[in-house]
Amino acid sequence: MESKSVAIIGAGSSGLVAANVLLKDGFDVTIFERGRHIGGIWCEDCAYVDLHSQQFGGTIEFSDLFDGEEFASWQHIHDYLKRYADHCHLTERIKFRTRVIEINKKNLKDGNIPWHIKVEKFDGQYEMYEFDFLVVATSLFNEVYMPYIRGQEKFEGRIIHGYNIKSHEQLIDKRVVIIGGGKCATDLASVCSSYTRSCHIVLRRAHWMLPRTIAGGLLPARYLLTRLAYAAYGPFPGAPHSKLFRYFHRTFPRLFTFITDKITADIMAINGPDLYDDKVFLPNNSFRNAENIYMIPQDFIRLRQQGRIIAKLDSIDEIIDSTTIRLKSGEHLQADMIICATGFITRFPFFSDMDAKILVCLTQWLVAEVTSHWVSEYFLGRLKLPVSEAEMYKEIDETCTFIHKTFNRTGCYLMYYWLSPIEIYLKDMGLRLERTHNWISEYFGIYRPERFKGLHEERRAKAAGIKYHHWYFGFQHTILILFFLLLLMILLL
Repeated sequence: MESKSVAIIGAGSSGLVAANVLLKDGFDVTIFERGRHIGGIWCEDCAYVDLHSQQFGGTIEFSDLFDGEEFASWQHIHDYLKRYADHCHLTERIKFRTRVIEINKKNLKDGNIPWHIKVEKFDGQYEMYEFDFLVVATSLFNEVYMPYIRGQEKFEGRIIHGYNIKSHEQLIDKRVVIIGGGKCATDLASVCSSYTRSCHIVLRRAHWMLPRTIAGGLLPARYLLTRLAYAAYGPFPGAPHSKLFRYFHRTFPRLFTFITDKITADIMAINGPDLYDDKVFLPNNSFRNAENIYMIPQDFIRLRQQGRIIAKLDSIDEIIDSTTIRLKSGEHLQADMIICATGFITRFPFFSDMDAKILVCLTQWLVAEVTSHWVSEYFLGRLKLPVSEAEMYKEIDETCTFIHKTFNRTGCYLMYYWLSPIEIYLKDMGLRLERTHNWISEYFGIYRPERFKGLHEERRAKAAGIKYHHWYFGFQHTILILFFLLLLMILLL
């Protein structure tokens, strides 16, 4: 039987893990990558200087290749992805410097009609391809957002996006103003403090910054990625929560609000008054409803305390001459360089505006691997889908409404609900939710990609109607053993 063909757009982390899963399931995979390197933002063409991951150890990897590096540099992650691509025989399937410019399918609802893809190669030549299936893995970080600043034509310095800061030499002896309050802004402020004459951050609102330890500094922050910590947050639409979980959240909502308030207080205590006393970096929303959460850069608080990073809770009103920036508050700042740490625009130029609306972007590595298995099950025709379009849209609306209500965001924004999509996909595929061998490691252990080892075997066994044996020592087994031990002690006495 001839293999079905799959086009994957993007050779970043999501594209590579999707390619690996699909290859193992017998698909003929081709990856189109517009850049020179694999890795997406984790390569020299995209990463800003000194970019590090904010992921805990053992979570920014895939189940087929262990790494374990914590808060890794972009160079380390790029090297890992190259090793992963070679290990899984993906490199030879990537068409580098090949830009997808147009995608067409006559009827999106007809699975028998192929996708037609037009690409532009590095030499300017165009080529047409035909595929049975399509995976878009271009991520959220595909086009930088550069805001217009009133009067910017008067500025004699450079206005540059943060992702175009590639070396320390660009910063030497500059008076820098950074626009933004997210990870990129605070990362670059930490870098600038060692090379520039002055460094100001101008931010409109603060976001929650996680320290590298929790519980009063006693535990590494990676313990937030446990089922136990996850249980502090309420039910997610469509997630296969237990009846006990739903009962406790429904009956004792104040208890869980108290727990998340304690988490907030713990974060503030560890970060300390040097970060929050002037209220510039104090978020105006609760941690439970955070619009954005990111890991605080190392030494950021110390550098701010020393006056090497100066933060303004404000916004730029106008550039009034060659070096002077006026803020909305009326304060003036002197600058030779303005760095816009203003994020990205998510666009899919190869799709029509209508077709682009169907795309959902998920960036977490943990989620991406399980998503790839879910996609493969769908391509193989083994996935149980909603019985009607109305039911499908109802599920989508419930999720979007929940996200908007909880985080005041649009789209598929998961934040600390990292486990919910994983378990939704596992449930859809009819696979077990418990991914370890006992309830202690399941609920108290760090949720790492190694838990997904064996997903291929489980899926194949299920498709063949074979029971997949997985030994799991549950909490009820512990209670049963304790009961028999107690009974034995009573009998012996």
